Amino acid sequence: MTAATKSPTLKSSKVPDDGAVSIRVDDLIVGRQINAPIVSKHGVLLLARNTPITVEIKRHLKQRGIDSVEVALDDASVLTIRSTSSTSTPARGISFDTELTRKLDALIDSGLVPDISNGPAVSQFVKNNGKAPYDQQQRQRLQDKHSKNGKLLTSLMTSVLHGQESDISVEGMADGYLDEMYNDIDCTLSSRPSSNKSHDSESPDLVSGSIETSLLSMAIGIEMEYDEQSVRLIGIAGLVHDWGMAKVDQNLINAPRALNDIERLEIMRHPIYSLEMIQHASSLPRIISMIAYQVHERFNATGYPRGRRGVNIHPFARVIQVADIYNALINPRPYRAPYTKYSAMSRLIHMVGERSVDSDVVRALLRVLSLFPIGSYVQLSDGSIAQVIRGRREDYSKPIVLRVNDVDGNPLTSDNLDNIIDLASSELTVVQALPTPGSNEVV
Repeated sequence: MTAATKSPTLKSSKVPDDGAVSIRVDDLIVGRQINAPIVSKHGVLLLARNTPITVEIKRHLKQRGIDSVEVALDDASVLTIRSTSSTSTPARGISFDTELTRKLDALIDSGLVPDISNGPAVSQFVKNNGKAPYDQQQRQRLQDKHSKNGKLLTSLMTSVLHGQESDISVEGMADGYLDEMYNDIDCTLSSRPSSNKSHDSESPDLVSGSIETSLLSMAIGIEMEYDEQSVRLIGIAGLVHDWGMAKVDQNLINAPRALNDIERLEIMRHPIYSLEMIQHASSLPRIISMIAYQVHERFNATGYPRGRRGVNIHPFARVIQVADIYNALINPRPYRAPYTKYSAMSRLIHMVGERSVDSDVVRALLRVLSLFPIGSYVQLSDGSIAQVIRGRREDYSKPIVLRVNDVDGNPLTSDNLDNIIDLASSELTVVQALPTPGSNEVV
């Protein structure tokens, strides 16, 4: 955090000089409470003990010219996302504060967030494919599109990183994927982009992960009855929200171990880097900055970079947040194997209980993917093995599956329509979720 400036500084009463830390008023998290009262240097009580921080309080302090306060070390860990670990001093030299973030934070604090458009819901125009198999021509189009867009996104990120102009259109990518979703959402989601690893890529896995997150975010947005413009914005923000990871030390990203406080704070800076990079992509809509800036916040204020909670996080950011967590879980990391899709969904449901994610968004995700998500493998009650190919929006636990092995373990052909089973109209049920064959997924 930045040190206190020459502007007036208040000091919490009963805070020893050697146990006080300076906190910027802008960094105070709305909704958090102080354990010790804050008084002026003349002893005038400003905030009583256990007073929750509000937007009005922060604005009042700023109007009085008070830019920072000194609080007890224990209070600092509650009032901001600043680390107060006794084993390290991560706050020194790593600031989340820039001119861009100050302006954006002020806009968010003001409540003057741009309204969500309310045109006709995209879901009204999406084709209902029932239990029909996937269109192989669409799958091929999607694979070609993933490959092309992956190269374009990498080129665009590289141009932005080097301060160069580019005419690559992220909006066009989102439009193209939305067209595919009008035809078949399930098929679009099942066609995952391959990892974009190459020796000349500045961020090898970032692009494919961003495309996955964007697609799932758009599908969730459609399920939540958003209109076309809203779904487009969600898709665009999903494609660019993690750009800042390209500026983070790759040794940290690929570390096969737990990171220390300083290293974690550097990772937590990447939304700031993303914000700076998005500002240099002049063709992107203004609202994209705000959405991308808040994707890693959490509904219960445990996220970053500002620790905002609930309605103080843009609705589109909450959508991308859930998609981002899901895709992070089902993809491998240097320090862990990937989770099965069922395990990833189960973890998100658990996070709803912790109030760290928006329950409405997770409910929409369940309707899109089902409890046994598209692409996952399951064992049926007759002993056969099947792959989930379509969700069942009316019943999370009864998706549409394609049987791939019979009860004796013999492979079955995918072009036989008799092997496609709608569990909602079958006596068969899912007995257990299985890892993807040949993978090291964690169940």
